[in-house]
Amino acid sequence: MALFKTRLFSGKQESLSKPHPFSDLPLILASGLGRSGTTVLRHCLAAHSRSASQNEECNYIHDLIRAADTNLDNKNHLKTLPVSQDSYWQLHRQLLLNLYWPVDQLENMDQPRAISTYSMLDPRAAIGLKKAFPNLVVCYIIRNGIEVVSSYQSFPAFKHLEFEAVCQLWALRHDMFKYQAHQRHFFLFRFEWFQQPDLFQNQLEAALKFAGLEFEPRCMEPLKTKFHPTTFAGESPNAAKEMTARRDRWTLWNDQQRDLFATICGPAMKSLGYEILWQ
Repeated sequence: MALFKTRLFSGKQESLSKPHPFSDLPLILASGLGRSGTTVLRHCLAAHSRSASQNEECNYIHDLIRAADTNLDNKNHLKTLPVSQDSYWQLHRQLLLNLYWPVDQLENMDQPRAISTYSMLDPRAAIGLKKAFPNLVVCYIIRNGIEVVSSYQSFPAFKHLEFEAVCQLWALRHDMFKYQAHQRHFFLFRFEWFQQPDLFQNQLEAALKFAGLEFEPRCMEPLKTKFHPTTFAGESPNAAKEMTARRDRWTLWNDQQRDLFATICGPAMKSLGYEILWQ
């Protein structure tokens, strides 16, 4: 618990029990599996003038909060907890705020009405994050598994991953899809909406309103500039730019890959409303 009680900033120890200036602000979290439109989504949220954004990946949030919630499953840990559970989550909130919005960097910042950042999530981390940040808003984006798996195979940072491993990563999105169905603070976005800006904007307006923010047209600007398309082996560069062609990338897979995908991702594809066209 010593980690929760003090934090070193600029040579000074700062108590995590002292409320951070952003303690009561809504946290808007962009999330989703990489290559699903997460970059565009987080840039849209960061563009809002009244949001103090950490517009970068902060996956330590997932790691810390998931571990914090799992820790409370252990009855012995719970018995020896030196603070109440409410204080436990408040201290985690202070820790994350001090890590990502250090007080000594806030002096020249306009007074925001919300804060935003990006982190991966699974249901366990999502449950813990809601306990730590009662005013949480999650904006979660999903994309056709065929497109995501193909993009992973081509994107330099991920192409080392085995095909089966990427299928398993995408299939886990089904857990988040099921979790979000009963959560008022959870707003689901779809990659296909980048071609249907009205749908994307309507959901963005709803999420911002839930966080107490009015929609600003500037939040739609990243849809024009923040795409990082990949070219899948065997297709032309022009095909990579056409979003409607990306769902057909399965035609460039071998039979073993198609079988693996159908087995691992089939249930999630059906639940999320995506077709496996070769079946």
